[in-house]
Amino acid sequence: MKVRESITDSSTTIVNKPWSGVYAVLFRLVELWLASCRFTAVEKDAVRPLFEPGHPAIIALWHASLIYTLFCFRHHSGVIMVSGSSDGEWVARSLNSWGQIPVRGSRHKGGLLAIKEMARIMRQQGCNAGIVADGSKGPARIAQKGAVVLARETGVPMIPTGLAARPGFRFNSWDRTILPFPWSKVVMVYGRPISVPPDAKGIRIEEFRRDLENSLNESTRIAEEIIG
Repeated sequence: MKVRESITDSSTTIVNKPWSGVYAVLFRLVELWLASCRFTAVEKDAVRPLFEPGHPAIIALWHASLIYTLFCFRHHSGVIMVSGSSDGEWVARSLNSWGQIPVRGSRHKGGLLAIKEMARIMRQQGCNAGIVADGSKGPARIAQKGAVVLARETGVPMIPTGLAARPGFRFNSWDRTILPFPWSKVVMVYGRPISVPPDAKGIRIEEFRRDLENSLNESTRIAEEIIG
């Protein structure tokens, strides 16, 4: 199926519904759970300048690492694409509770609208962005073009990330989502930044998509190798 690479529409959905009541208590317990993990970042110094004020970045990740990666970046202000399906509701509310900006959309529903809105917010606020490269329904570890188009539209580099945890639980889902056990070891590997020129289109977009996919898989492989 051909994927459009231009952005022409002007409406999408921004969510503003943090957790409340008993769900807020459960959310804090999950935070304590994840905070107990022994976290190691690899190659972070190489990309650290991109997280300084005035130097935003687009964090790209695989869906399998969504839970801990969102937690890891909770103190970095940013706009995050979240699936427009009911499954994305818990992600959107969690991001709101951390002061992030969730924008609902996916490849199959409102994805281009969400990318345009993310680009607008990034230009306006100078904030970071986060996008799940293999989308909300996969195929797993196959990068879609959304992150590349966002990088082209904003001039902001993509930073591929790979994550591994031991011990941890793997959900029986299409992506085998990782949930680290309490006090487990978690490793995140940062790949080299990937910048997309503003005139990139067609085959060039595909080249950057493959580059992102390869870097995400390599970063994940290194993280899994480190953790043993």
